Amino acid sequence: MSQYDEAVPTSFLLDEEDRRLLLSWSDEHESIHGWEALRWACPCAWCAGEGGLPGMLSKKQSLSVEETTLVNLEVVGRYGLTPVWEDGHKTGIYTFEKLRASCECDECRKKRATR
Repeated sequence: MSQYDEAVPTSFLLDEEDRRLLLSWSDEHESIHGWEALRWACPCAWCAGEGGLPGMLSKKQSLSVEETTLVNLEVVGRYGLTPVWEDGHKTGIYTFEKLRASCECDECRKKRATR
């Protein structure tokens, strides 16, 4: 565990075949994140909007392969990761808390369904 007793990612794998991000955590959990779901959830001002204005994702029905292909991750301080997408987009900071809460593994989906 970290000095704050919160689980933090310890490693990641970009699973190109299944187009998903696999994160290993300090508490031994492994989370799964589909690339397309991650891009739709981009928290940056350009994608999600800001100041009461909608972001560009609100105007789209679908995303291109380049917009949903994850090519790298960059660590942001001690609190998050920034995906680098094939289309060049890299301004969304996904906090560790947000990533853990959006895990798509069966165990996490079941926990969310019972809440």
